[in-house]
Amino acid sequence: MSRWKRSIPAILILLICSMPIVYYQLGSLVYTQAAASNLECSDHAPYNTPDNFTPHLWDEGLEEGIMEKNATIASDMESYWFDQWDNATIDVPDEPITLAAWIMETNASQPWVILVHGIRSCKANHEVLIPAAMLHQADFNVILFDLRDHGNSTVEDGLVSAGQREYRDVLAVWTWLQEEKGVPAPSIGIMGISLGAGTTAIAFDQERDIEAVFLDSPFSSMDRIISEELEFAGFPTFLKDAAVFAGKIQSGDNLVKFEPLSGAENIGNRSMFITQSNDDYRIKIHHGNSMCDAAKDNVMEGGFVECWFDNSSISHLDGDEPGVLSHVTLMMTQTETYREHLVSFFEHSLTQPAAVV
Repeated sequence: MSRWKRSIPAILILLICSMPIVYYQLGSLVYTQAAASNLECSDHAPYNTPDNFTPHLWDEGLEEGIMEKNATIASDMESYWFDQWDNATIDVPDEPITLAAWIMETNASQPWVILVHGIRSCKANHEVLIPAAMLHQADFNVILFDLRDHGNSTVEDGLVSAGQREYRDVLAVWTWLQEEKGVPAPSIGIMGISLGAGTTAIAFDQERDIEAVFLDSPFSSMDRIISEELEFAGFPTFLKDAAVFAGKIQSGDNLVKFEPLSGAENIGNRSMFITQSNDDYRIKIHHGNSMCDAAKDNVMEGGFVECWFDNSSISHLDGDEPGVLSHVTLMMTQTETYREHLVSFFEHSLTQPAAVV
């Protein structure tokens, strides 16, 4: 027998033994890229403050980059700027996490709404500042904050856990309003954007005293999102399980332990609003549809569900190349309809603090 033939069993054993290592390394690569945060707030933080903000979606401001066919609110941003706000820090119970927040309080006798930003974003993003202004102008008190590993909040490990840890930040702010501001739970609503919507849905599922949530472009299942992201990037979808496994090893996060869909399934006698662009390519529309269907199928007497899906996209210039944005755009392309849905939902679902017994 030749030396080569004698070596074949050893080579096969080596390949078999190395497969788990390769599998983990591939999963680790996918996980660390997908879960990486952005402490620069995707370039929003250097530009935006509550009294002066614009939709910085690309290298240039939206008002400089959009094509003529778009109708957005970019030319009327000043009407959304806040005259005043307060800074606050909020500690997450039993964790070494401190959250940086902006508080806009208009009337102590009015309800509050917490706004939760998306991945690699922060409270300085127009996606939370615009709806915060809409609510504030309708006499709601609002609070915006940076999730852990985002903006000016505590950097835990620089990784996003798809709501698995971040939902505790949402609950910390919700509890802080009750303890520090004396706001009853039925007078506190939560609005989440993208990752913030999924995180809010998880918090809604874990804390049954949360009264009402407004979800803009939510993901219903992280399990499905990972597969879709891999497919979009041209990678084999079997790497999804490898990425989930790597997350458990590297950060202790099980990315699919809590799923936003459970929040819709366990709505009970509470209230939920779901909205998303039909054209959304970042989070596919079936996620919003699944959340809506589950909530409608499970809502009980005393609660209510509303859903609004419509076409929305913004053409822009990415350098010299044309591009299209269709994720979290309804607030910019159908602004007044968005405002009406947002304000009326919380007016209907929240109780004035003074009226709570």
